[in-house]
Amino acid sequence: MLRGFLNKLAAAICRWPLVFVVTGVVFAGVGAVYTAHSLEFKTNRNDLIGRKSEYWRLYSEYAREFSDEEDYVIVIEGDKPAQNKAAVDALIKALLAPENNPNPADSAVAQKFNADDVFYRVNFDALESRFLYFLDTNDLNEISTSLKDFKQLVTVLQQKPELVTFFDSMNQMLQQMETAPEIERRRMEAFLPTISAIANQMADPRSGVDEAGLLSPWASAFFSEEMLGQAEDQMRWKGYQAFAKGKMFLVLVHPRASEAAQGVALDEATVPKLRRILASVRDQFPTVKIGLTGEPVLDLDEMQTSQHDATKATVLTLILVGLLFAFSFRTVLRPVLAVICVILVVALSLGWATLAVGHLNIITVTFAVMIIGLGIDLGIQLIARYEEELSKGADAWHAVATAIEQTGASIITAAITNAAAFFAMGLSGFKGVEELGVIAGGGMILAMAVMVVVLPALMLLVRRKKESSIIPAQAAATKIEHVLLRYPYAVLVVCGVMTVVALLVGWRVDFDYNLLNLQSRGLESVEIEKRLLKADAQTTIFAAVVCDTFEQARELQQLLENKSNTVNSVASIVPLIPEHQQEKAAIIRVIQQELGDVHIAATPVSSLDPQPVIYALRSLRLQAGKLVRDAAERNDAISLNVLGALTNSLTQARARLYAEDAVALGTRLAKYQQRFYGDLQAQLQMMADQVVDRPMTLNDVPREVQRMLIGKSGKKFLLRVFPAENIWDREPLERFVRDVKSIAPQATGTPLGIYEFVDILQRGYIKAAFWAFLVIAVLIFADFRGLLATGLTLLPLIVGMIWMVGAMALFHIPFNPANIMVLPLLVGIGVAYGIYVVQRYREDGEASFYSKSTGRAVVLSALVTIVGFGSLMIGKHRGIFTLGLVMTIGVTACLVAALALLPALLEIARRKGWKV
Repeated sequence: MLRGFLNKLAAAICRWPLVFVVTGVVFAGVGAVYTAHSLEFKTNRNDLIGRKSEYWRLYSEYAREFSDEEDYVIVIEGDKPAQNKAAVDALIKALLAPENNPNPADSAVAQKFNADDVFYRVNFDALESRFLYFLDTNDLNEISTSLKDFKQLVTVLQQKPELVTFFDSMNQMLQQMETAPEIERRRMEAFLPTISAIANQMADPRSGVDEAGLLSPWASAFFSEEMLGQAEDQMRWKGYQAFAKGKMFLVLVHPRASEAAQGVALDEATVPKLRRILASVRDQFPTVKIGLTGEPVLDLDEMQTSQHDATKATVLTLILVGLLFAFSFRTVLRPVLAVICVILVVALSLGWATLAVGHLNIITVTFAVMIIGLGIDLGIQLIARYEEELSKGADAWHAVATAIEQTGASIITAAITNAAAFFAMGLSGFKGVEELGVIAGGGMILAMAVMVVVLPALMLLVRRKKESSIIPAQAAATKIEHVLLRYPYAVLVVCGVMTVVALLVGWRVDFDYNLLNLQSRGLESVEIEKRLLKADAQTTIFAAVVCDTFEQARELQQLLENKSNTVNSVASIVPLIPEHQQEKAAIIRVIQQELGDVHIAATPVSSLDPQPVIYALRSLRLQAGKLVRDAAERNDAISLNVLGALTNSLTQARARLYAEDAVALGTRLAKYQQRFYGDLQAQLQMMADQVVDRPMTLNDVPREVQRMLIGKSGKKFLLRVFPAENIWDREPLERFVRDVKSIAPQATGTPLGIYEFVDILQRGYIKAAFWAFLVIAVLIFADFRGLLATGLTLLPLIVGMIWMVGAMALFHIPFNPANIMVLPLLVGIGVAYGIYVVQRYREDGEASFYSKSTGRAVVLSALVTIVGFGSLMIGKHRGIFTLGLVMTIGVTACLVAALALLPALLEIARRKGWKV
């Protein structure tokens, strides 16, 4: 039936070649126009997983309540924190500037930024009236107790608010400690660290500079060391997102699509705008690094890099295939015609991709290179047979007809098996793989149609009057073939040893799960992400836990924070709503009653005499030294510890004051004295102003925090769970996902997406390879109608894949989420060589085919495929590079198996009279 159809098709092509050519060109033109108008590019990795997965359902619910896009992350880095902060302020001003929203240099659909889109600091001023509620009840009781003694000191300082007054009062306190009972002495010793802190701060040359952001000198008198650390960060960074001791600041920009951007990829329009603004701010701060990262940026960069690399590879493949074709056939005309047909195939395939799927992604963007390599393979077979018929004396029409009738069957079988291999990917359960199968499978059918119909018609229309009928010399190839066919058993032994060795070493091949390792080296977004991993900053990715009630959020946060090995921190609204507010309010009322109405302020002076201060420090040090000796005689370790620290601080402070210029010191101490008493008044006033008439609610939380951590409905609460380890690596990711899911089974977010993405992708390609092999085996058996022929056809593929895995192990090339695509691809490509060789053997009954068109065509087909996939290695995207590398190894291995092992087996079958 197939032969009859091909016979009629050949007759029609020979009769009306122009009709077939014009029809092919018209359809390709329609496909190209349709593609340019409608094809989209999707950069989100979640789009590859598929909407049927549980992860997609959970992520969609989270996205509807909070946001459907991850944030752009701007990272500001530099050695000088003050400059970094200034750069942040300048950046925020530029982002929100009217001249940038919009700007003629940006896309018309780029995001227009407003204040709600930008998160760079939290304004804690609104929480100041609730500050004491964030202490536990023990800390509050200690403050209440200390105020009873502290009030006497305040009374003294009120009368004469000078530095000397404070140090003289402390001297008197130390004198009282000599004879005080142990309970009172311990209470006095609790205040000594405050004296040490004040002495150290006063001696610091920055103490008179308001911008220094030093901790309040009185804070240690009231608050615990942990609270002091938090307060110090708050005071130093004023609510900015600062990390690594101020050497790194983060700014988050939330993507927000406008109505004008419907149908347009927001990231493609907005990321260039962000980079333009960043460049303008970077010019103002040349010593500060300002870069852009975040999941949408990483995805966009990966998509654009892979798209650019695939385009370059496609162009290079067309050029190299044309040159290889011309060199092999010693002519230019027919290779040019074949390349024209390949271009038609690409245009038709893009149209098919647009019609069947509607978009390309980071997986399917490489399909054009595959189609070029596989499509030209079909054309090579036809042209090689055409030339063979010419060499036998046939004219062009009869040569074309014979090529279609005889080789057309092999071409159709190879194309259908390849298409079946691709379509079998639809059984993988992974949307990205399924889409590749649909696009590439349809592309193979189109390639078959063009190469069997349009290419012969073109060869009849565009040809020389006197066509060459000379096949290039095959002397070297024929000698190799003679050796293979003369010693077939030796060939079997050699191939068998190679296969055993490959099996022994192949099990060591690893799988690299790290998606960052697929990105281009030196890519800004990737390098910044790696620096974030090394810093103490939160990474750009987190697990999202959505809670239905505030009480559930508090419970889950506590449980998640207990997973300290895998969880770095949990960001939520919970810590901003203190517990036990009624109990704490009662203690705060006692504090306020004990405090009373206190007003204290130092008289502003331009300078003061530093000598009385230095003398007061000397007297205080002598008294402290005397108490140290007394404590040593009593063997009192507690007293020795605090008194020794006070003595050292006073000694160092006096030395630093003596070393400073007297005039400058007098001016600085005057400023410090003003700040010293101002801070005392501020601390007392802060406690006096604490709200005690109503509990704190969610409405009291800063608005910028509410927008981020409370859902749009106001009824959902988000926990952002940040990992403690580098979860781009598989084992830390598995630990993190396991711990988070054990507490919050409904958790979602990027880490869960990465975990599921790679896991499903890996299983998807393996399943696709299995189903492709099974479908191809069935199709070959249906075509050849024999187990031996089917087994021989599949053998080069099986052996070639084993050799490929062995070579990967030998050269330490791991599988990864990009190059694992070779498994189903190689099934379709590798089996074609076996089909051509076995089909020709069945046609003439000879194992010798090197000197025939089939041998040259198989070699050239493999070289073209190697060139096609090898061209992927010119790109910067390491995932595409490794795909090209592994595919090149695999195709080479299948070619060697088809040209060495298969002829030897066929020769043995011929000698023994087995029917193939």
